[in-house]
Amino acid sequence: MSTLLVRTRPASPMPRPPPRARFLLSTWLLALLLGTPSASASPGHFAADAPLRRTDPRDTNAEGPRAPHDPRSALSLRDDTTSAASPDGTRLPGMSGVPVPSAPEDLPLSTGAWVAHGGLALLPLGGVWGATRVGGDTRLGATASETAAGMLAGYLPSRLLFLRPTTPGGGRWADLEVAAFGGGLLFTPPLAALGTWGMGELAFGRSQDQTDAYLGALGGAAAGTLLAAAVDGLLSKLAEPSTRLKSARALIGLALIGAGATLGYQWAGGGPRSNQHTR
Repeated sequence: MSTLLVRTRPASPMPRPPPRARFLLSTWLLALLLGTPSASASPGHFAADAPLRRTDPRDTNAEGPRAPHDPRSALSLRDDTTSAASPDGTRLPGMSGVPVPSAPEDLPLSTGAWVAHGGLALLPLGGVWGATRVGGDTRLGATASETAAGMLAGYLPSRLLFLRPTTPGGGRWADLEVAAFGGGLLFTPPLAALGTWGMGELAFGRSQDQTDAYLGALGGAAAGTLLAAAVDGLLSKLAEPSTRLKSARALIGLALIGAGATLGYQWAGGGPRSNQHTR
C-alpha cells in the first residue's frame, strides 16, 4: 500500500500595515483608553458625589463680601421683640399690624362736668321725696327703703346699660354690645319693680291695689331705665376722655331706676290701706 504524500503549501504571512497606518491606529487606541473615564462621568455625577456644604455667614472662609457686624442692630432687634411679646412669650394683640386702642387716660374733670354730676345726683333724691307726695304714704323712710330695694333687685341687669363701645372714638357698637344693652333695657324694669313692690307690700303695709301697684312700679322703673341710660350717656360725654366717676355715674343711673319704680308704685297703688297708720 502506497503512502500518499500530500505536500502542503505553507500559508503566506498576513500583510503588515504600513508604518503610517500603525501609528494612527496606536494613537486612536491610546486616545480611546485615556478618554473613557472622562466621557462616562458627567458633571452632575461629580456634583452628586461631592458633599453638600452650607455656607455659614459667620464663617470667615465663606466667599463673597460681608457687611460689618453691628452689635447695636442686634440689640435693638432683641429689644423690639422683647417689648412686643408678653412675659410668658406669647404674642400680644398689636403684633399683627393692627393698632390696639390705648386705654383712656384718667384726666381731671372740668368744672362743668363736676357741676353736671352733682346736679344730676340730686335728681333721684328728689324722686324719693316726691314719692311721699303722690301716694298718701308720707313716710320718707318707707319710700327710701323701697327705692333701695328696687336698686338692689335691678343691680345686675342694669350693669348692661352702662356699657360703652371699646372701639377707638367710642362711636361704633359691636353686635354683642348692642345685644347686651338691649338685655339691660328688657330685664332691668321688671326686676327693679319687683324689688320695690315686694318691699312696700311686705315691710310697710299692703297697698290699696296690689296689681295696680306693681304695674305702676313697672312703668316707673321703665321710665327710670330710659332716663338712666340717657343721663349716663350725657355724663360720659362730658367726662371724655377721662374715666373718672364711672362708678358714680352708674350709681346715679341705678338710683334713677329705683326712684322711678317707687314713684310709680306709690302713685298707682294709692299707698297703704286706709285703715293702716301712716305718718
